[in-house]
Formats: sequence, structure tokens, C-alpha cells
Amino acid sequence: MDSLISLAIQTIMVTPSGALSPGPLTVATMSIGAKSGWRGGVLVALGHMLFELPYIVILTIMFSKVEEVLSSSVGGVIAVGGAIIILYFAYMLLRDSIKGFNIGDSQKRDYGNPIVVGFLFTALNIFFLMWWISIGMSLISSIASFGLLSILVMYPAHVWMDFIWLATVAEATRRGSRFLGEKGYRALLGAFGVLLILFSLNIVMKRFLGIGIMP
Repeated sequence: MDSLISLAIQTIMVTPSGALSPGPLTVATMSIGAKSGWRGGVLVALGHMLFELPYIVILTIMFSKVEEVLSSSVGGVIAVGGAIIILYFAYMLLRDSIKGFNIGDSQKRDYGNPIVVGFLFTALNIFFLMWWISIGMSLISSIASFGLLSILVMYPAHVWMDFIWLATVAEATRRGSRFLGEKGYRALLGAFGVLLILFSLNIVMKRFLGIGIMP
């Protein structure tokens, strides 16, 4: 029991380095949150979880093989695929920012199913995939030593931060967008779009050139 408590504490200490770090998923959640508020953030987190939990199980069972795959050309394909998805999302944001719309219609803006967005922005985020086999490796090792059922302790201690964080940024964006007016709201969407373009470039450049343009 003491070992499992230690695992939960270790998880809570390690998780913020991934869950709370800015990234494409956070920006996408803010864009969705302007329309749906905290509910949109919860749905994005659910989509994130639907990929993350099976991924952790696979890592625990066959860690070395997954690491080998991600280090190969397959990892490059994932990085490019993720960058393309992010660029398309950025295009939708910049399209609305440039074209404009009645601020009263902002609740009708549709940037995709939040669960699907959460799943894809997780599954195709090479940095997320590598986080679990680098920083998160201590947690994977603990699960392997305690047994697969220890995920029932580790994962709840981890995933609650994702739900709270994404729900919070989504609701904060919704409330903030109310006071911006049409021009301010369009500028916000434009900023999100530019950020996503930078994230996509950063993913490709770090993967293939070893050069990062973002922290």
C-alpha cells in the first residue's frame, strides 16, 4: 500500500511537466472553449484520455518496441501527420479571423468534435508520445514493477490534471471572448492560428533538423 501511495505522489509531481505545458492541444482547447466553455474542455480531455490510457498500457507491456518505432521513420510520419492536422486547424481559425462574422454568431463556430480533436491532437503529437518514454518513463517503470493493475492508482492521479486544466482554459477563453467584441475576438482567433502554425513548424523542425523555434 505504501508503494502505491508513493506512486500516486510521484505521478502528481511528474504530471504538470506535461499536462500544464502549453502546446497545440491547449490552443485548440481555447479555440473550442470560446464556443463551448468548460464543457468543451472536458470533452477535449476525454478525447485525450481515450488515446493516452491505451498508450500507457502498450508502453508498459512493450516499452522497448514502442521506443524503437517512434525513433524510426514511423515517428517522422507521425510528426508530419500531426503538423498537417494542426495546420488545418490553424487554417480554420485564420479563415474566421480574416473573413469576420457577427460576434453574436460566435457560438456557432464549429472547429470539429472536441473529443475527436482531443484524440487526434494527442495521437499525432510526437512530443506527447516521447514525453511518456522520457519524463514519464519513471511512471511506466513503476507500473511495470508493481503490476499492470497499478495503473488504477497511477492514471487517476495523472489524468485529473488534464481535465481540470483543459476545462479551466476553455472556460476562461469563453468568458474572455465575451468582452472582446468582434474585432477583439477575430484578433484572438488569429493569434491562436499563428500559434498553431508555429507549433506545427516547431514539430517538423525539431524532428528533422533538431532545431526548435519555440521553448
